[in-house]
Amino acid sequence: MSKLPEFMFIGCGKTPDELSAYISSAEAEGITPDEYVWKEEGTLNPDNGHFLCDSCYIRAGMPSGSDGWIAP
Repeated sequence: MSKLPEFMFIGCGKTPDELSAYISSAEAEGITPDEYVWKEEGTLNPDNGHFLCDSCYIRAGMPSGSDGWIAP
């Protein structure tokens, strides 16, 4: 896999390797937390690496749109 962009939770400001949910999910799939986010995170904005963890997504009011929702 080519180098992934640097990811940043736009809510809490943490990276995938700082939150246990992403670490454990990635370990279960045999990939890194960054690779897991790239593959599975629905709020990921691939252009800038921004996304919301579950807690921040809920605090943000669970935004949605007709084509889904990605972090700004």
